[in-house]
Amino acid sequence: MRQRMAVVVLLVAASTVTAGPAVRADAVMDPADAIQRQLVPNHGVKIVQRNRMNWLGSWSSHKPVRGIVGFGKGKIVATDLTNFNVGRHGTRNICIGKRGYQLYTKTDPDWPLPPGKSWVTYEWPCQLVLKSGHHVSLSDPATLRAVLATTARKRPAGVYDGVRTTLYEGTITFAQLHKVNPAMRIGLRSKPTGKYASWKVSWRLWIGRDQLVRRAWSAWRDPNDSPDKSARDDPYYAFEEDLRLSDWGMKVDIQPPPADETISSEELYD
Repeated sequence: MRQRMAVVVLLVAASTVTAGPAVRADAVMDPADAIQRQLVPNHGVKIVQRNRMNWLGSWSSHKPVRGIVGFGKGKIVATDLTNFNVGRHGTRNICIGKRGYQLYTKTDPDWPLPPGKSWVTYEWPCQLVLKSGHHVSLSDPATLRAVLATTARKRPAGVYDGVRTTLYEGTITFAQLHKVNPAMRIGLRSKPTGKYASWKVSWRLWIGRDQLVRRAWSAWRDPNDSPDKSARDDPYYAFEEDLRLSDWGMKVDIQPPPADETISSEELYD
C-alpha cells in the first residue's frame, strides 16, 4: 500500500471566476502577479491533469487526475485530488500541510482497513504546488517569470474556462530553472549539473486577458537512473503533462476526514 501512496503523490503534483479577490481596474499585472492575488484563504481552483511517459520508445497513456487546489496566505495549503490511474474507481488523496489522507472503498479488492475505517492518514511530502510537470511552477513567481522570459512565440489561441486566451510558448534549460529555484531536481540526481544543465523543458501557457493561466503544457526528459541494468539501454525518460485550470477564486474549504473514520499508516502496519 505504501507503493500505491507513492504513485498517487508522485502523479500528483499537484484551475477562474470573479469570486477571487478584487483587483483595481487600472492595475497592471503579469501572470505571476495575477496568480499571487488569487492565493488567499478559502479560495482555490479546479484542475485536470493529464500526463504521459515515453520509455523504451513507447508512450504510456494515463487517465486524468482531477480535483481542487486550496489557497492560503500567498501559497498552496491543501489539495483534494482523485487519481483515476490507481484503484478500480480511482484513488482520492487529501493533502493538508504535511499530512496526507487516502480514501479506500469497500469495492477495493485490497481493502485492508478495520471496520468503520475508510481513510489512511500518513506523513508525506505532499505536493502543495501548482505546476505543469515537475518544473514549470505557476505558484512560484520567480519561476513563472523566468519561464515567460524565454517566450519564443505568442499568438491568439482558443477558449478555456469560457475565456479567450493567448498562447505563449518557448523552451527553458534546467540550469535556468535551477537558478531561480535551487531546490529543483532532475531525475534522481541532486542538481541538474554537467550536460544535464543544458537539457530543456518545452512549455506552453494559455493565458486569459485577466493574466490567469487556464492551461499549462510542458515536455521534458529525465536521465534514466534506474538501478535495473536491463533498463539502462534507454538513456532517458520523456514526459509530457497537460494541466487545465478553471474556476479561479472559487470557494474552497478542504478539511481532514472525520477522525473516527481514519487510521494512521503507523498504526495500520504496527
